[in-house]
Amino acid sequence: MASPKTIFIVAGGTGGHVFPAKRVAQKFIEEGFKIIWIGTSRGPEKNICKDLGISFIQVPLYGFRGKSFFSKFKALFAFFISGFIFYLKSSPLDRKNYPMLVFGGYVSLISFFYFKGPVFLQEQNTIPGSVSKLLFTTNKVSKIFCGFEKTKIFFEELNKKYIKIINTGNPIGKIKKTNERNLELNELNILVIGGSQGSKFLNDFVSRVLIEIKDDYLIKIKHQCGRNNVTNLKKIYASAGNDISITEFIKNIDDAYQWADLVISRSGALTVSELIASRSAAILVPLKISIDDHQKENANYLFSNNAAWILEETDSFSVDLKSLLVSILKNKESLLQKKQSISQIDIKDSETIIFNEVNAWYR
Repeated sequence: MASPKTIFIVAGGTGGHVFPAKRVAQKFIEEGFKIIWIGTSRGPEKNICKDLGISFIQVPLYGFRGKSFFSKFKALFAFFISGFIFYLKSSPLDRKNYPMLVFGGYVSLISFFYFKGPVFLQEQNTIPGSVSKLLFTTNKVSKIFCGFEKTKIFFEELNKKYIKIINTGNPIGKIKKTNERNLELNELNILVIGGSQGSKFLNDFVSRVLIEIKDDYLIKIKHQCGRNNVTNLKKIYASAGNDISITEFIKNIDDAYQWADLVISRSGALTVSELIASRSAAILVPLKISIDDHQKENANYLFSNNAAWILEETDSFSVDLKSLLVSILKNKESLLQKKQSISQIDIKDSETIIFNEVNAWYR
């Protein structure tokens, strides 16, 4: 019996890198591939590998950019240690020539220690991250899978014509379109999500604004607050009565988008892609300290298509959010307009496109 085709998948740290990798891994598993996942102990990747029943190589990589001198030195040391661990655990004496699929972020640096098979890169954001740019400029990757058309244009402008650059969209699985409810003039289902790890800013400010308007309008709230934040958020919402659901992490985001009339969220690449797939109307609040301001660029992708509102973290955020919400509640047509605009954006079967491009290397 022939041994199964094998692929290295490299992703770790935050859900923005790990969850698209998980969905692509599931596609490869369905097609009979053997997966060897490389990641860290700090993200959800180790548990994901356990659930999927696939091999996991743990490396001690750390982020480098924006850190203190000591942290940078620590990260550099961890980089070389990680290379040594990967070399030993990936069976250097008998391993065959396997492709490696990396999903950006500092964990992708492990590809610098891989000299046999081709390296493919999936970049989620409209503006590529530092490691993705580095991999590209050092000719380490042979194909790039882009989450947005703007991502593809960014790489193409660097004139690396021998690298195949494809707009695949982001791997987000199958997400149903939002239900078209007959909205009452003063009723709204509001979903608040701060990314896979939650958002202190959204927890603190959005919750208080929602409490203020809840006395005058019929709204229901679902709030994803992140790990260890449920107790504090329940205290904030305590005076707001019923119709409020608070959870650390929403496991079935599809159902949440189906329920929501309006989403208030950060603008990570996967969130933006999920909003597009679910045809959701959203108020996006870009993370102020995101590297290269990539969350603002992600949000601008929808804003420029008249498909979302943007509110930035300013001193007037609470006042601006309350004003916008009241305006939306008084004019439900604005929600329908945003949903109509976002429905014009193309949705791609990202997992299948990526699988076919990687599998083509075996032919």
